[in-house]
Amino acid sequence: MHGHNTYGLYCALAFLSASLSGCADSSAASPCRSAPRFETEAAGCIEGQVLWSGDTPDVAPFSYRLPADLESGFATAGLRANPFAPAINPYSHAVGDAVVYLREVDSRRARPWDHPPVAVEQRDLRLHVLQGGRDNSIGWARRGDPVEMVSREPRFHALRARGSTWFTLAFPDPDQPLSRSWDESGVVELTSGAGYYWMRAYLFVAEHPYYACTDEDGNFALPAVPPGRYEIVCWLPNWRETGRDRDPDTGRVTRLSFAPPASLTQTVEVSARQTCGVRFALKMSDF
Repeated sequence: MHGHNTYGLYCALAFLSASLSGCADSSAASPCRSAPRFETEAAGCIEGQVLWSGDTPDVAPFSYRLPADLESGFATAGLRANPFAPAINPYSHAVGDAVVYLREVDSRRARPWDHPPVAVEQRDLRLHVLQGGRDNSIGWARRGDPVEMVSREPRFHALRARGSTWFTLAFPDPDQPLSRSWDESGVVELTSGAGYYWMRAYLFVAEHPYYACTDEDGNFALPAVPPGRYEIVCWLPNWRETGRDRDPDTGRVTRLSFAPPASLTQTVEVSARQTCGVRFALKMSDF
């Protein structure tokens, strides 16, 4: 997934020259302070980059064999990419599609939730998280808001959710959407409950909107942040396989387990009308 960060539009072009090691004064008018119904005069902005340090991983694909589907009547076999292979630019070492978010945010002081609605599609034997023009495997949903889930394929699918809530939804027919909302904040892991073990995605359920995904150059922005001291987290799924479940009759792999995601944390101080720079460096030992 190589989604582009849409939230940098809040930040003035003048901020682009800010040092990644500190904060630059931005007392001039700034789009960082333009969120609706937000205290614009008290807003700051966080910008930064996620890079890879050292050797890059060589992540092998999965081999698979499936029974005949309803459409073609033929069994299929082949290779499927590991869904968690990191998107690392081989020249700049920028890391795309890393999640960056804030902790310790008082939702009463936060800018209004402005992320587009999120939907989950089961299509092409993959989980697609669709949000505001992005199509990848990670998204964010406001706590209590419904998330639409649907299968687009003429085969049986079951979507399993684990994390801040647990459920499994069956999709025996295509194009019949279901929806669920989450009452608890946290990370939700979505997997196939029908044996398509490489299908996996994540939803972050939260009350505040300070979540971003790095673009293909590793850049991110968290605009309209109320002044204060926060923990800023860089999060990336782990591609390392730790276990396999198999069907006892056929021996076919039905489920994979992966090592915990990488999670790097820094402390950041946000001041009014300032932009702060943060840089993260991921490496093999973080996974």
